[in-house]
Amino acid sequence: MAEWFRRRAADSLYEGSNPCPGSNPPSLWQAKIMKALGIVGSPHKDGNTVYLLREVFKVLSGKFDVETVFLKDYVVKPCEGCCYCEENEKCVLEDDMEKLCLKLKEADVIILSSPSYMGGVTSRLKTFMERTWYLRKGQLEGKIGTYIVVGRRRIGAAVNEIEEYLSRLRMAKVPGVLGYAFKKGEILEDKEALAEAKRLGRQILRLCGKTEF
Repeated sequence: MAEWFRRRAADSLYEGSNPCPGSNPPSLWQAKIMKALGIVGSPHKDGNTVYLLREVFKVLSGKFDVETVFLKDYVVKPCEGCCYCEENEKCVLEDDMEKLCLKLKEADVIILSSPSYMGGVTSRLKTFMERTWYLRKGQLEGKIGTYIVVGRRRIGAAVNEIEEYLSRLRMAKVPGVLGYAFKKGEILEDKEALAEAKRLGRQILRLCGKTEF
């Protein structure tokens, strides 16, 4: 995938195209600061998952407009499976989901962050993911999508859940960060995860042409 992005970036020198798919048209892309959106499914605003997300954002800061969304601050009701959104491109439920979907559409990079609960993502993040069902028809196609997952052990199912979600939304998937921790602050002992968070930030910069190849 990285080689594909590099080719896109090289072509942009001659065609004026945007090497970061899913973002704004070339003339706007060159002038604006792109946006990275972190969606946090954790109930803790200062936990291990958020710590890793902030490490990624430290790398992106200055070249990206970064925003963290804590789902616990929003009212997101469970999907009713009524398919109203199929024809109307918005949900029949009256809550905060419409404003969250707008944030997704405005972002160039989307990072889903969640601890692993009972082997999967948190119920908050799962509910959010289900409610974006109508966006699977290409509204987020080509945007960079990645993840941060933290757990004590056996967190692969949560990763698979997010990767399948990103595929259904037709996003350009970038390998994310896995952290192993349980209690608050234990992520500081996972040196590999800390390094991977910085690596993810640098990779996003490269893929979006924000640094030299």
